[in-house]
Amino acid sequence: MKMKKGLLSGFLALALTSTLLVSTNVSANNSTESRSPFSYSLVTKGYDWGPGVYKIILDTGVAIQGNTLTKDTFKVLAERNYPMINFQTQQKYDGSDSGSRTIERAYLSDKDGNKTSLSAGQYITIEMKVHPDLMTASPFMFDLQSFTNKYVELQYTIVQQKSLQDTMGNAVEHLTTRPDTPHTMIEQGVDVFDTSGKFSYKDSKFGQINITYASYMPETNKKKPLIIWLHGAGEGGTDPRIALLGNKVTSLADESIQKYFGDAAVLVPQTPTFWMNDGTGQYTKDGKSMYTKSLTALIKQYVKQHATDIDTDRIYIGGCSNGGFMTLNMLLANPDYFAAAYPSAEAYEDLLLSKQDIAKLKNIPIWFTAAGADQTVDTSKTSTATYKRLIAAGAKNAHYSYFDKVLDLSGVYTKGNGDNTPYEYNGHWSWIAVLNNDISKDFNGKPVKIKGKSVTLMEWLANQKK
Repeated sequence: MKMKKGLLSGFLALALTSTLLVSTNVSANNSTESRSPFSYSLVTKGYDWGPGVYKIILDTGVAIQGNTLTKDTFKVLAERNYPMINFQTQQKYDGSDSGSRTIERAYLSDKDGNKTSLSAGQYITIEMKVHPDLMTASPFMFDLQSFTNKYVELQYTIVQQKSLQDTMGNAVEHLTTRPDTPHTMIEQGVDVFDTSGKFSYKDSKFGQINITYASYMPETNKKKPLIIWLHGAGEGGTDPRIALLGNKVTSLADESIQKYFGDAAVLVPQTPTFWMNDGTGQYTKDGKSMYTKSLTALIKQYVKQHATDIDTDRIYIGGCSNGGFMTLNMLLANPDYFAAAYPSAEAYEDLLLSKQDIAKLKNIPIWFTAAGADQTVDTSKTSTATYKRLIAAGAKNAHYSYFDKVLDLSGVYTKGNGDNTPYEYNGHWSWIAVLNNDISKDFNGKPVKIKGKSVTLMEWLANQKK
């Protein structure tokens, strides 16, 4: 079957859209009958390597007998289209990739895709295999022009290969999608965040700066700590969903992390370019960023706007790579504001830190994370060197988790092709362990402890207070 392009053109650049319901007259068993609407949703969530479409929820419009459904009932075809450029000729062209998605299971579910024990129902959920190397599962592509992640034009074609039966015993054979089949995209984990945040700042040197941001505020009446995450270079732009899904930042609002804080607010600012921009569009050579003042103003305004919700003695800041650099930048600019910091794969050159800078940082609780396999940032000239200087300067609450490689610790993903050893991620991605809270050991290999008890990074962070 030749797939038509443009089925989902542009829909991923929108927030969750309303399902459009249409009534269709179809022919079945040589007779025409009126059926309820048929629609579907693609379900995406954040993984360690980025977002992946892992579920399809079909609203069949009829009550399907569950015992007639198997994972072979359907076939799923995925196609991604995105703009490309030839850097030698500067000629732009359309890039694409496609493939058949592997279906792992299919079952009756509720409208949200949760498996049901009922013998019949109108919703069918199809679960598909995802993997770090399976690009056809991703709604993102990395744009080498802007050096940022962007949404692709994503098309899914669901083909019904075997007949189903409704509760009346009638054959159900109308569940192959068409270009006009109503559809939505659900981005799990993103829905609890407000992604509409916008902040404008008039910088005396750099002029008007506009920052977008995502935020999460638990619905509790008590004062809450604030966790700030600063994204890497690839998540810049004006769509905070990319900052939430480019890395598994949505986990900061998950119970697995929230439980340590007793509920915490989360703020995810997004720079329109990259945090290490010195104002010329180039990477900083002196440790300065054009966004220092505007980001400080955003954070302080957000805290002021939520004065009844946020505990100003428990504001934590961290981030990865570019965001790790900006974490140190913000600590130096506001040494008495943050209760603690948690930078990973940070890109702040240690030689740019003066003795006065080290004197500021040594009094701030800080936990670095990095991997020896990092080929993007030279850790010997950044986090490792800075950590050692802090310890030498007498820092009492500085920690550093340093491991050789960034491996999958979930036990789910392997190298494949007969090799069942854990999948190895890009060595720069040490923040995977941070966002999974899989960190508990210091630079010397011994557990980090609070009052004699071994703690994870997030548990440690939650216990820091100005």
